[in-house]
Amino acid sequence: MEDMISKILDMDKKARDLTDEAQRSKIDFEKDILQKKEQIKNDYLNRAKERIEINKATAQKKADEQLEVIEKRNSTVIRRLDSTYEENGDKWVNEIVARVTGG
Repeated sequence: MEDMISKILDMDKKARDLTDEAQRSKIDFEKDILQKKEQIKNDYLNRAKERIEINKATAQKKADEQLEVIEKRNSTVIRRLDSTYEENGDKWVNEIVARVTGG
C-alpha cells in the first residue's frame, strides 16, 4: 500500500513538473513571439523610413528640375518683353500721350 501511495505521489510530482515545464515553455514562447513581433514592427518602420527618404529625395529632385524649367521659361519671356519694350517703348509712350491729349 505504501508502495502504491509512493508511486501515486511520484506520478503526481512528475505531472506537476511537466505542467510547470509546459507553463515555462509557454511563457518563453510568448516572450519570443513578442520579441519577433517587435522586431518585425521595427524592420517595417525602418523600411518605411528608408522609402520615405528615397521618395523625398526623388520628389525634391523632380521639383528642382521643374523649377529650373520654369525659371528658364520665365527668363526667356522676360528677355523677349525687354527686347520688345526696347524696340517699341518710345513709340508706345508717344501714342499713349497722343491719345490722352487728343493729338
